[in-house]
Amino acid sequence: MMKSDDIDRQLLEMFTHEVRERAADIERTLIAIEDSGEDTEKRLHQEKLLRTVHSLKGAAGLVQVRGVETICHWMEEALSLAVKQGRVLAPTEVDLLLKAADAITEASGQLAHGEVPLPARLENVVLGLKSRPDGEGTAPESAVSEFQVPFRSTDIDGSMRVSAERLDALLHRSGELLSWHAALRQHAQLASLLREKAGKLQARMSRSDAEVANIESDLRTLAASLRRDARLMHGTVTALGQEVRHARTQPFGDVCQGLPRVVRDMAAAGKSARLEIRGGEIEIDRSILAGLQDSLRHLVRNAVAHGIEPPAERRAAGKPETGLVVVSASIAGDRVQVMVQDDGRGLDTTMRHRLAERSASQALPGEGELIQHVFEPGVSTAPVVTSLAGRGIGLDIVRSAVEAMRGTATVAQPSEGGTTFTLTLPLTLATVQALEVVAAGHAFTIDTASVERVVRLAADEIAVEGGRRLTRTKDGPLPVIDLAGWLGLRPSGESTAKTARPAVVVGMGGKQAAILVDEIAGQQELLARSFGSRLARVRRYCGGMVLPDGRIALLLNTAVLIEATLEETPAPDLSLEQQAKPGRRKVLVVDDSKYIRTLVRLILEGAGYDVVLAADGSEALAHLADHGADILVADVDMPTMDGFELTETIRGSERHSSLPIVLVTGRDTPADEQRGLRLGANAYLKKSGFDAQQFLETMSRVR
Repeated sequence: MMKSDDIDRQLLEMFTHEVRERAADIERTLIAIEDSGEDTEKRLHQEKLLRTVHSLKGAAGLVQVRGVETICHWMEEALSLAVKQGRVLAPTEVDLLLKAADAITEASGQLAHGEVPLPARLENVVLGLKSRPDGEGTAPESAVSEFQVPFRSTDIDGSMRVSAERLDALLHRSGELLSWHAALRQHAQLASLLREKAGKLQARMSRSDAEVANIESDLRTLAASLRRDARLMHGTVTALGQEVRHARTQPFGDVCQGLPRVVRDMAAAGKSARLEIRGGEIEIDRSILAGLQDSLRHLVRNAVAHGIEPPAERRAAGKPETGLVVVSASIAGDRVQVMVQDDGRGLDTTMRHRLAERSASQALPGEGELIQHVFEPGVSTAPVVTSLAGRGIGLDIVRSAVEAMRGTATVAQPSEGGTTFTLTLPLTLATVQALEVVAAGHAFTIDTASVERVVRLAADEIAVEGGRRLTRTKDGPLPVIDLAGWLGLRPSGESTAKTARPAVVVGMGGKQAAILVDEIAGQQELLARSFGSRLARVRRYCGGMVLPDGRIALLLNTAVLIEATLEETPAPDLSLEQQAKPGRRKVLVVDDSKYIRTLVRLILEGAGYDVVLAADGSEALAHLADHGADILVADVDMPTMDGFELTETIRGSERHSSLPIVLVTGRDTPADEQRGLRLGANAYLKKSGFDAQQFLETMSRVR
């Protein structure tokens, strides 16, 4: 039997979800009241809003969240009076109700973090509703009872609420099945190979050997069984993946719900604008939608704040007084394309001059590439700094958010005017159709959505022009980048191959580049794992994945690779071997995340260090006891023995007490840093601001 405390927690959790949904409904309905042309339609929206508020008030009372209950009560008062009088809400009343919706949204955030909103914290909103100019006192009970809330069809139509975390876990398991399927397929191939070898052995023997024949027969049966099992598993995994992905999808229109409010609030300062949503019915992975939300809000704010002109300016230009912002979504193959377009003045002329000055050293050909620099930190599309825009801290965040989802962000100025921002993203973040490549002995993967073709390039087919490597194709010059050289795994341009090397031609955002690698290892669907927000500044990689043989391969950010081909010096910014000159010092890297271990190993090996790996402090101590090391790089939060305990143990040992220790951790409070240094760490680096250059400089200093 469930305890009452458990029931209360479940009720509060359900109510938290309901508050979030109802607050969004309230905001949408209020915007619809303003946008409706006919009074009859406005009154219908008001009646719907009254039912929503009444229902939320009852739910808040049930779980005793008094702050939300109080706000809903006074919202109900204002709406009941308007409905009873048969009138349309005044603009001032709509403003007050929108503020109340904002307060309810804030309350939902507090509830989600385990805090219960107090009535006193919402006092200003309540006072505003109480002192509304169009009525006082309590409406008659009949004004409320006419609008009882019916059962929602979704409560009894067989649907149920499933937490996003549970769906994510289920999708992760289906992705692991993909890895097992690939491994099983390899086992089947190995069994077939062994059968062939047994057959050849039997053929070379002078007389028939029953034992060899039995082995060959058993291997044939095993290979056939493995192939059958692999086919059955593939069918099951595919069906499971499709079902889970479908369960995770939401209409694109869901992420656009708050945008009408953004347009309304931004246009209130002397502008007139309307929003149009296209493709709202398209189903997209909820992780993509969640990652898009802030970017769309920023782009729509930009469009209205300094894209759409004031009415007088639009009239003078022969445009309608009301500007148009269009947010649209469409599916193109295995990618989703989201566009934010406006019919405003376009990018400011002085801003273009600033971009030209910033890019003068790079000699970019044409305005199309020039304006892509709006995504750089410090560049703003606003001509002056205001309270709403102009500080250049937004579009770089948009690009970072999109790239974190393995996408690209571009901007264009159509000939008909205005500005168009295009965000191109994968349909799902969980699994990737990946092309495995090898560079300097390390495995990497490339999202096949960006792969256009694979070619082979000989040394004499690559020329250096203006500091950039190019190869000539029938479509014109194609930039070339050597992956191992770019990553610092060997000097750029140096290769062990004397013949033509494979190159992967990738394309994103209308740009192309050829990536020179040592080997193309194959293509398969793999589970992608993110490094998390703490390593968001590591732009070269989008995450990591486990290959069927158990190795870790980092997923390359092809957008960054293409950017690198536009630079005059395509070598990496680390200048690894020249900078560090470590003399082949041995580094023991300790982290419980296999992806982060691999990332740190690549950086260090590119700088000329020898690297060994350990998953926790106990494993690290065992390695030190048997083999030693010159430097230790460790995380703090690890199972069995954390980084603090490891540091303290090493400093207390006689043999390794002077071993240099660098802690690289997600713990970023001053108290944690002081503790790490007090226990004996030589340096304390935070993952939240991780920078490869700073990391290598620190490594070169510690002794």
